[in-house]
Amino acid sequence: MSPDDRRDALIEVFVRLAHREGRKPTTSEIAQEAGVAEGTIFRVFPTKEVLEKEAVQAAFCPAPVRRRISAIDPEGSLRDRLVDFTRIMQHRFTEVFGLMGALGLTEPPNRGPHQACYDAGRHLRGHADEEEHVAAHQPLLDTIHQMLVHDEDCLVVPGPDLIHRIRLLTFSGSHPGIADGKVLTPEEIVDTVLFGLVRRSAPTESGLSIAELHAQLGGDPRMLAPHGEPRP
Repeated sequence: MSPDDRRDALIEVFVRLAHREGRKPTTSEIAQEAGVAEGTIFRVFPTKEVLEKEAVQAAFCPAPVRRRISAIDPEGSLRDRLVDFTRIMQHRFTEVFGLMGALGLTEPPNRGPHQACYDAGRHLRGHADEEEHVAAHQPLLDTIHQMLVHDEDCLVVPGPDLIHRIRLLTFSGSHPGIADGKVLTPEEIVDTVLFGLVRRSAPTESGLSIAELHAQLGGDPRMLAPHGEPRP
């Protein structure tokens, strides 16, 4: 295994152990999990702190998230696309929450522009600058907003506003502490934003009933209660 491949493998092990154990892993634990001698770690990383820093930068790199969002089927219904997006973001938030808790972080690390990572579709070590860049996540946001470029006519808010609300609800609804242990599913998050939770038996302004609107946007009308509200 080349030194670069060894570094990547040890970074992956560090992150996996931190999630599993809920704390910083020791070098002994890392070596055992990776199936290498403990001294091997220090042949590719000068200190454990450098390994930890590299692991954090890799875990917070937005490039893999953008790659997964780009793979969402553009031909799917609006609801299906948003559920797929929400599932990706929920997984991302859950990973971030777990890693921050394990490492005692109170905020995400500084992030560079990650342009090389975006181009590669994965994290590239050495491409995260020390300075915080305002535009670090702009390519990710542009990819997200592109999902709704053809759906503006059926929305009462601009597409970026819809995504903003889904991201906020996904963040709060995916954190066990914020959600009082009642974590929302991706479907619940999307349906709350798209259809709301108020019983509506009368037709909507478009002339469609809530069940018809639900079906038009990609939902399953069979999941609605008789008076139009989603079933629990």
